[in-house]
Amino acid sequence: MKCPNCGADMKEGNLYCEKCGKEIQIVPEFEPEIENSIHATLSNVATEITASGKGRKRTQKDKEWKKAEEKRKKKRRRMLFLIPAILLLIAAGILLTLHFMPGYQYKKALYYTQKEQYKKAVSGYQRAVELSPRNVSYLNGLAESYCRINESEKAAELCFEIISLEASNQDAYKRIVQIYAAQERYDEINALMQNCTDREIKNQYQDYMANPPELSMSGGTYQEIINIKLLSNTSGTIYYTLDGSDPDENSEVYTNPITLESGYYEVRAFFVNQHGTVSDEICEKFWIEVTEPDPPVVTPDSGIYSKPTQISVEVPEGCQVYYTTDRTDPDKNSTLYEGPFWMPVGYSNFRFMTVSPGGVEGSIVGRQYTLDLHPVLSVEAATNRLMLSLKNSGVLKDLQGNLSEKSGKNLYTYKYALTINDNHYYLFREYYEESAGLSNATGYEYVVNYISGECYRAEVLKDKSYKLYAVEALSEESDGN
Repeated sequence: MKCPNCGADMKEGNLYCEKCGKEIQIVPEFEPEIENSIHATLSNVATEITASGKGRKRTQKDKEWKKAEEKRKKKRRRMLFLIPAILLLIAAGILLTLHFMPGYQYKKALYYTQKEQYKKAVSGYQRAVELSPRNVSYLNGLAESYCRINESEKAAELCFEIISLEASNQDAYKRIVQIYAAQERYDEINALMQNCTDREIKNQYQDYMANPPELSMSGGTYQEIINIKLLSNTSGTIYYTLDGSDPDENSEVYTNPITLESGYYEVRAFFVNQHGTVSDEICEKFWIEVTEPDPPVVTPDSGIYSKPTQISVEVPEGCQVYYTTDRTDPDKNSTLYEGPFWMPVGYSNFRFMTVSPGGVEGSIVGRQYTLDLHPVLSVEAATNRLMLSLKNSGVLKDLQGNLSEKSGKNLYTYKYALTINDNHYYLFREYYEESAGLSNATGYEYVVNYISGECYRAEVLKDKSYKLYAVEALSEESDGN
């Protein structure tokens, strides 16, 4: 048994709904056979009364009856007339009572709904609603029946009435959305959802909504470069401007975070969902006041050098320095300066730039170097000398780098020239290649004196100095920078 007011399940025998507290009137089940029987009984009773009246007239014409007998028969005839009349009044009263019982009319409508006789169901629901106009179950039943007979506008009107009575009625919202979506009235669905106070219902129909974009940061004054994001509630497109002009569908399309550097910005944006519904516009103002960091101090100066030389950079406090060697301007995606490094052989062109903690880029400092070592050994000759020394010491099997104790071979890659204990070397890094094209650094580095040709394994100590081991004798030479 269900409550006719709120539709909640009820225990048998309860006179009050445990959910809404409404008093329940016991309503007889609608049985079409019984109702038809009542109508037939009324018709039969009326016939009998008419027949009794005719019989009475015929009996009154007989004046030959004795008076005593006539009195007895008059009483009998009176009783025969009264009983059908009473039955007629009772039957009529029952029908009249049922006609004014909304629960009975509702059950009658449900019966026809189950039989898919929706026009008859509409009649029952309409009478139930007339008798109990604020009953949500009756209104929902009538709205659904209107939908079944293609009276969608009447159904929608009823659903709005239901929502005014019960703001979180999911059936009413679902029915309106289905009707409007079929008619492509997406703007009206959005307006309906914007006014809905039930979060669960709004979440069900997010795809139909066009909420204004949300900014990841509030407007105001900032002392650093910032990146702002524009967020939407569902799939669609965000259009925006940064100069305070009116955005439209020819404006910039948001795809990635927007970088706001030094200056004034007025961000205006709106959202268009996948159904073409346009949101309200948002507007936020930003003042970005940043101080450009000091440029890095790079040593040595540009020039020509004849021996290995380190390049070092004095980084402004709290900042980072990035650099390039291909003559392009550096940015935060360029190589990060992490400490002094050796000048490459030949001509090189460095460009350095400071970036503040707030992301502000400073001016660029350029350096051009030419390192001409005048070596006795070329890099290629030094590589061959190193591999010959490693073969003689038993590390390599041959000068192709094949190994004595396992498959695969070693490769030796030149990195830069450096000075250790006033001696000048080429530095090589060792890689192990197990199969063609696949190599990994072994962690070993070697140096070759490009004047004398002496070869050493170089170990970097914690203080960044080197300890050298002779390749052939495996003896320790010395420490130093």
